[in-house]
Amino acid sequence: MKKLLLITLFVILSLGLVTAADATSFPFKPISARTEGMGGAGVATAKATDSLFMNPATLAHGKFSLNMPSVSLTVFNVLDILNSDIPQIIETGGDDMPLNLAMEFLNKIVTAGRGEILTTDVGVSFTGGGFGLGVNVQEQLHTISSDGSLTNDKIIAEVNVAAPIGLGFRFNLVPDAISLDVGASVKFVYRAYTQKIGAVQLTSLVESDDPMQSLMENTLVTAGWALPIDIGVNLNLPVGLRVSAVARNINGNYNMKDYTELGGWLNEMTSLAGMDPIYQDNAPATDIGAEYAVQVPWTLDAGFGWAPYIGKALQPSLAVDLSDVLGVIDGSKKLLDNASAGVELKLLSFLTARAGINKGYYSVGVGLDLLIAHLDVSYFVREFGVEIGDKRVDALTIRFNLGVDGQ
Repeated sequence: MKKLLLITLFVILSLGLVTAADATSFPFKPISARTEGMGGAGVATAKATDSLFMNPATLAHGKFSLNMPSVSLTVFNVLDILNSDIPQIIETGGDDMPLNLAMEFLNKIVTAGRGEILTTDVGVSFTGGGFGLGVNVQEQLHTISSDGSLTNDKIIAEVNVAAPIGLGFRFNLVPDAISLDVGASVKFVYRAYTQKIGAVQLTSLVESDDPMQSLMENTLVTAGWALPIDIGVNLNLPVGLRVSAVARNINGNYNMKDYTELGGWLNEMTSLAGMDPIYQDNAPATDIGAEYAVQVPWTLDAGFGWAPYIGKALQPSLAVDLSDVLGVIDGSKKLLDNASAGVELKLLSFLTARAGINKGYYSVGVGLDLLIAHLDVSYFVREFGVEIGDKRVDALTIRFNLGVDGQ
C-alpha cells in the first residue's frame, strides 16, 4: 500500500508540473539500436535507458545500469548513399565538399514527402532499485519535398534535449508466480528546429563572405519546452510471460516561440547557461514571437513479452507491440500499420543477435558486451509514406556506451 501511495503521489506531482503548458509536440524518443534491431518492439522488454522512454514500469525489475556516456549515430538511405557519388565526394574532400555533399543528397537521395538524413543521440543515464534518470541530446536532419526535385527539396535541422526521471514498483500478487509492475516517468524536453532550407538558400549561405554569420542572421528558428508523462503497467506471469501497456505523452504540452535569427536563439541559450553571447548581431535585433500552442494527443500502446529462463549461456526473448491501441480499435489506424515484433538471443553473456519486423519490413541487429564497453549495431527499414510501400527508407544505427548496460 505504501508503494502504491508513493507511485500515485509521483504521478500527481508530475501532472501538477505540466498543467501550466497548453500545447504538445511530437514525443521525444532516442533511437535505440536494441529496439530497432527488434523491429521497434520493446514495450514489455525495455531495459536500462530504454525503460525511461519505452515503458517506465520496466524500471521495477530494479536492475542496475549506468551509461557514461552512450553515443549513437543513425544514417538513413544507406543503400542509396552507397550507390551515389557521395562516397567519392567525401574521399576527394576540398573546400566545396559540404556544398557538393548537400547538392548530391538533395538531387539523388531525397524523394517526395518527408525523410531523414542523419540522427545523433548522446546521453548519460542511471537505473537501479526502481529509479531511473538521465539526460539525452539528439540532433536530427530532416528532409521534405513536394516532388523530389532539387528545386523543391528542403532540409530541416532539429535539436532535442531531454531529462527524464522515472519510478517503478513491483507488487507480488502470487509469490514467485504473478506480479504487477507500475511505473511513471516525466521528461523535461526542449526542442528547437530551423526553417526549411532549400538548395537556393543553401548555396547563397555557402557562397557568402561569412557563411556562419549569414546562417546566424538569415535562419528562422522555432523552439519550445514540455514536460510529458508516461505511465506504464506490466503483468508478469509464469515462465517469463509479460503483458504490458503504456499511456504515452500524457499532457505533453509544448510552449513554442519563433525567433527571426538562429544567432539570437543561440545567444539566449548561452545566456541561460551563464555564458557570454557567441553571436555578434550585425542585423536588426532578434525578434521573438509570442508563445503559442502545438498539440499532439496522447496514445495507448500495448506489448507482449516472453523471456523464459534457460540458463546464462542462452537467454532468448520475444517482444510484440501494438502502438496507438485506441486508434486501432476505433478504426482510424490499421492493425498492420501499428504492429511490430522482434526476437533477441543472448549468447554466452557477451554476444546478442536480434531480428524483427515492422509494417512488413525487416530489421536485424547485433550486440557485443565487453566488460564496461558495449557496442550495438542495427540495420532496419521504416515506412515514411502514408501507406505501406509508399516510401521505404533503410537506416543503420551504431551505438557505443561505457558503463554497466543492464541488458
